[in-house]
Amino acid sequence: MTEQRKKVWLSISGTIKDEEDKETLEFLTEGDLYKDNNRSCVTYAESEVSGMEGTTTTVCVDDQKVSVIRLGTTNSIMEFESGKRNLTWYSTPYGDVTMGIFTKDVFVNYNEDQEPIKVSVDYDIEIEGVTNSQNVLNIKITQ
Repeated sequence: MTEQRKKVWLSISGTIKDEEDKETLEFLTEGDLYKDNNRSCVTYAESEVSGMEGTTTTVCVDDQKVSVIRLGTTNSIMEFESGKRNLTWYSTPYGDVTMGIFTKDVFVNYNEDQEPIKVSVDYDIEIEGVTNSQNVLNIKITQ
């Protein structure tokens, strides 16, 4: 059952490192925090900054599992659990890609209301079984 939504601020930073480059993207956006089937979720609209304008992203946290669902101009479902490898699809305006995601670590910090206030995910992306990039996603949630 979905509970009432609360407006929150999300400070999101992502780092992508491949063999040649390291790129960090940071932005601040408004979103909604709500409970859905005992998971905490935040939803926000992507912007030009992320390169996914027209996409809505939902990040759901269930204990130490994090799911990132994107719908719109970019479509994907990525699930992160420490020490696990998952296959996923990533649909973009330029075509579809199947990726492997190996999650090295997931960290979730909660407030006194059991709402997530910090989410960190350290993971590798594999394309055709070869590590393509090392990634870190950090989300800070404030009200």
